[in-house]
Amino acid sequence: MRVRSAVDWWVSAIFILVPVMLIAGLLSVTGVYRLVYMAIGLPILIFLGWIYFGTYYELREDHLYCRSGPFREKIKYDEIKSVKLSGKLYSSMALSSKRIEIRQHGKGFFAGTTYISPVDRESFYKELLSRCPNLEE
Repeated sequence: MRVRSAVDWWVSAIFILVPVMLIAGLLSVTGVYRLVYMAIGLPILIFLGWIYFGTYYELREDHLYCRSGPFREKIKYDEIKSVKLSGKLYSSMALSSKRIEIRQHGKGFFAGTTYISPVDRESFYKELLSRCPNLEE
């Protein structure tokens, strides 16, 4: 079951404004500087588009697969310690402030905590809970 990430309006605004500013800058630069600007700006545009259009989550047979552009993570259901709804804006694989916090056994806060933001957060949350046998209360 593949689910796209929900996207907040302000995240969409950032992902629209940055390319617009890069393109406007490209139009104002001339000569050899235009080539340098394109060499820097084009990878940024590709990276932002990859994250914006390539962020999704899959409930697979034995693990949760998270993808955000070039970043990937596999979280085995039996290694999940806790799952809860969250609104924290930590850096994560989520494009919305309505998130699910996933903590893993045997890992610290930074390495063992993942935030995701599926479109239908509540149903995804319930389905994820049903697949995790080692949840702590």
